[in-house]
Amino acid sequence: MIVALIASASFSVSAQSKSTVQKNKIAEVKKSGVHMTFAKESINLGKVKKGEIKKFDFVFTNTGTETIEIDIASGCDCTTLDYPKTPIKVGQKATIHVTFDSGKKEVSEVIDVDIYLKNLNPKTGQRILKVLNYTYELI
Repeated sequence: MIVALIASASFSVSAQSKSTVQKNKIAEVKKSGVHMTFAKESINLGKVKKGEIKKFDFVFTNTGTETIEIDIASGCDCTTLDYPKTPIKVGQKATIHVTFDSGKKEVSEVIDVDIYLKNLNPKTGQRILKVLNYTYELI
């Protein structure tokens, strides 16, 4: 009986260790080239009163194999963006801060946030573009 308990405990620990090792290996996998992994690529602000100002963030991690450099981030005239001006190294997290001024809006809509990188697409030679968005219901 004691032998069975020891064998069972040993199996449980080694199965747990294998699971942890597998998770760590998955976390280490990076995509070749430029790749940004966002916590959310679309944010719903819900109901917003006309004239209300909302602040929120798009958070991402550089999960590629190259350093990322943001050239410019743009939105409509109702959107102010503050983004990293320094290179984002592989594995590093970064944040794009967004301020939305609903006083400039008359209707509910989806707003695109365009992120242009200094990094070039190797196939086209053009700057890489990442499009995020946020939505709101104007009340």
